Amino acid sequence: MRNKFSHIGLVFFVLIGVIPFAAAFIYALLYSLGIVGVLNSGFTLQHWQTVLASSEVFKSFGYSALVAAISVVISVSFALWLALKFRKEFDQKILSFIIYLPLAIPGVVAAFFTFQLFSRAGFFSRLAYQLGWINEVSQFPDLVNDALATGIIITFITIVMPFFVLLFLNVYKNERVGNLSELAYSLGASSKQVLWRVSLPVILRKTWTLIALYFIFLLGAYEIPLLLGQESPQMLSVLIIREIKQFDLSKISEGYAIAIIYTIVVSVAVSALFSRKNKTLNEI
Repeated sequence: MRNKFSHIGLVFFVLIGVIPFAAAFIYALLYSLGIVGVLNSGFTLQHWQTVLASSEVFKSFGYSALVAAISVVISVSFALWLALKFRKEFDQKILSFIIYLPLAIPGVVAAFFTFQLFSRAGFFSRLAYQLGWINEVSQFPDLVNDALATGIIITFITIVMPFFVLLFLNVYKNERVGNLSELAYSLGASSKQVLWRVSLPVILRKTWTLIALYFIFLLGAYEIPLLLGQESPQMLSVLIIREIKQFDLSKISEGYAIAIIYTIVVSVAVSALFSRKNKTLNEI
């Protein structure tokens, strides 16, 4: 009976997940090669040549990867500090509710809050003016739609960091990091040694896969960079949609080519990630 249900689940996974993805991927590939689509008349590599010769695409890749990496590193670092420093306090219902609350906020809503708070016409700008810290709105730091992607990073941290706090707290409890720390103390280890050689290695070893997956998730985020990002360079997902949806129909094939490149890169990264995880589990 159990095997029967597992086979049914596999069939549903293929029908709902694999087939639609494969169909979309094949359609995008054919469109990028000029075989199907508006204004395409036959097989050509011109669209791919244009994309690969464009510096904008590689700038977008690098920009997106840098923003995602900074957001993940800050989120993980801050979440580790909170989980290890205040793990007992998080057992209280009020703090548990506060840490769960950001997880229920959609990305587009979080981006809207960030815009209302940190833009030059937002809450903090007005507060700074009322306190006499600035004389006019233009003096307030440009934290939204800026080249440093400050607003995007702030929003990413807001929605990602609570998840990592809960994840690290759960790992700390399940892996009995507290007991391992007490054992290390009894053997003469210092607080610094316990932190760097016991707590952090155990937690990060159990969560590095999810951390890497969140980096990939932020790399392809769309709504937040769309609302808070600048015109150039744009994050990858925004660039792809811009190319596909703009009025110049000849650019649609280039947009699909960029999407194919992104899909291949992400697929290879995920495959390498899970193959390494399986290899580690087999060694254990």
